[in-house]
Amino acid sequence: MEKVKVTEVVNDIIIDRITQLIEDMSNHDFIEFVMDRLEQEGIKIDTDNEDVVEEIKEVVGSRVIPLLHKMSEYLVGKNIPTQ
Repeated sequence: MEKVKVTEVVNDIIIDRITQLIEDMSNHDFIEFVMDRLEQEGIKIDTDNEDVVEEIKEVVGSRVIPLLHKMSEYLVGKNIPTQ
């Protein structure tokens, strides 16, 4: 078995999956998914109230943006602390 080739293929797959995740979490559909999930959890959301929607976007952004930043660092080859 060519361990180097296997490692290369695994790394390519990981990068593809991370890229897909970044794309999925970087669009408006993700915000809508969060709002739908909140409603499933019994939290009523007034989607006509822009302030409420903005507040949800801010919370999502405060969690997603740092994660995407770290994942982007990984994609460009920087070491990411695991602890």
